Amino acid sequence: MVVLEAGQQSLALKGRSPQRRRDGCSECRRKKVKCDLRRPVCSRCTRFPKECRYGLNFVSESQTPRRQDSVEGPSLSPRLCIDESVLVLPRQLNFNPSPFLSTKESRFFLHLFATETAPLLFPAAPGIFVHQLVNRALDTSHLLHALLAAASSHHGRLVGDTTASSRTTTLKFTNSAVSGLCTALSRAEEMSRAETAMTALALCTNDICNGNRDVWHAHLSGATRLLAAFLDRHADASSVADPFDLCLVKWFATLDSMASLVGISAGPTDREPCWYLNKISGAHCGYVDDISGYSPELIPLLAQLGQMAGRQDLCTAAKRGGPVTLPRQLREEAQALEYKIRSVTDRTVSDSTLKNHDNALPADLQHTHHAFVHASLLHLHRRVQLLPRDHAQVKEDISNIVTAVTNIDPFSPANILILWPMFSAGCETSATSERDLIQTRMANMQSLGMGNYTRARDMLRIFWSSGSSIPWDIYFTEQGIQLVLF
Repeated sequence: MVVLEAGQQSLALKGRSPQRRRDGCSECRRKKVKCDLRRPVCSRCTRFPKECRYGLNFVSESQTPRRQDSVEGPSLSPRLCIDESVLVLPRQLNFNPSPFLSTKESRFFLHLFATETAPLLFPAAPGIFVHQLVNRALDTSHLLHALLAAASSHHGRLVGDTTASSRTTTLKFTNSAVSGLCTALSRAEEMSRAETAMTALALCTNDICNGNRDVWHAHLSGATRLLAAFLDRHADASSVADPFDLCLVKWFATLDSMASLVGISAGPTDREPCWYLNKISGAHCGYVDDISGYSPELIPLLAQLGQMAGRQDLCTAAKRGGPVTLPRQLREEAQALEYKIRSVTDRTVSDSTLKNHDNALPADLQHTHHAFVHASLLHLHRRVQLLPRDHAQVKEDISNIVTAVTNIDPFSPANILILWPMFSAGCETSATSERDLIQTRMANMQSLGMGNYTRARDMLRIFWSSGSSIPWDIYFTEQGIQLVLF
């Protein structure tokens, strides 16, 4: 049954009697109440988030629908979706679906990705990004399979399906994505396409959510090379203009920043750190980014922070404990970095973010930015300046992070963006009330099927039970555990 997207229904219904709006979530439609369309969980469903569902499915934009016969009225856009629970047109249209969606299983998981998985991975991204991501995947098999793998894995966590069959389905889609990506890389023209880099990024994100520590670094390195090839093709442009391409660069920047904080660099050896930053339009305008949840001004500061914290002499001193006298040059560098971090504290969202979302999410994004700023200061004080956990400055950093978290609605999708700040504060605090708040907030996100939060909660409990006084990243490194909190 063919239906139009919500924004196009007015054309299809022209000349017909008005009908009740049907683009709300499943629970609001069942109760016949108005839905505020908040993603991933609307305001009415915050107590029972698993009951909140949105119906949507896509057909490739490049596949033009063909009419069985003439249909009176205005011509219809080829951007169609399949959803038997919504609107029935007076006459059905034939269409050519994507050739890569050959099974009910693949169509189900694409539906899930568009309506559940993507809004969780990119809670504040402009809607056009997810729309283009899905539609480009319909014409690019390796990207499609990477998205299906993400949705399959998410579905297993969402419904608590840990069976071998569920894991096999995810592995099947992942292997198809990797195989298709390898084939694409054998053709020079494919290497510089945005879709190719996006596939590698999707695989890398899946690895992090699934806890696949052995392969995510390889996928991130591959994504780095592919993004470099893509940006080199657009070297003449001062910045990336296409919304899809821009979100691709910002998605990579978020992953790269979190990797640098644990001492992992996937950047090309012939390029400067944060070599992609000048391609992000508005990176220096002081706005909170809608992909990462913090201002892009923090990206080079996080890279510098990770580089400083990775010094072997600091790691050795942190393990040993006790008072430490830092070299004068390092002390001055740390003070200068602290000043820079504090200087970007007061940032707001852009006008486009305000336009794309309701009032609640933009306000939450300001708090996610504050959480990242204070988590950066906490990392600086604990890992570079080596202040003890009971130091007044460390306690203030933790308190500021907790305040930022408290100011965000408990079930707001913005919580998904602040895993690193929450985990850092949770590891460093000894206050039961603060630990309980962070565990509860993480549990909320875990209930939405976020595998990275499941793993983070487990690691928190391990760290607390150890009673260790050394910084958490050093502790887990000694245990042979590598954490990337994305």
